[in-house]
Amino acid sequence: MTLKALLPLAALLSFTAVPAAAQVFVYGEGNAQSCFMSAKTGDKGSTGAIQTCTNALSDALTRSDEAATYVNRGVLQMRKGEHEKAVADYEAALALKDDLPEAFINYAAALFYTERYDEALVAVNTALALGTEKEAEALYNRALIHDRQGNLRGAYDDLTRALSLKPGWTPAQNALSRYEVRPRNAAS
Repeated sequence: MTLKALLPLAALLSFTAVPAAAQVFVYGEGNAQSCFMSAKTGDKGSTGAIQTCTNALSDALTRSDEAATYVNRGVLQMRKGEHEKAVADYEAALALKDDLPEAFINYAAALFYTERYDEALVAVNTALALGTEKEAEALYNRALIHDRQGNLRGAYDDLTRALSLKPGWTPAQNALSRYEVRPRNAAS
């Protein structure tokens, strides 16, 4: 059996949805809470929301809340298209708290956008190893990475597994429909 990608997978399909699912909750009130709410409610990376997150990082925060604020600002940076800044925010968050699987999913997405595919693969695999609650999304993102690296079997397998975890999930169904499975001896 061989796999042939009919069209390249669209990275935008996956990475626009996953970051919104991976904000990290900050308890209390103030700038950090406002930063979280901006990320949660789908702010597209407005200057004001990003500045609120930056201001929050100057506040007295617990280590967990500081890490969460970096993640949330990274989400906003990604939505704005500032992928290098998002990479830096996720790295800062993970330096503070390296057991945030959803942060690793977002980190992988930012690395993907900066064409650092090998690093993105390590990050998404770390999210899976940590037991992310967003396993289907992580597999979907890993499929995109595999596709970019030319590992069509890995991409296809991850998409199939993502659909088994989240039946009927449109992004995975659409991505999977771009593949054609043929017997090995069939003409290419």
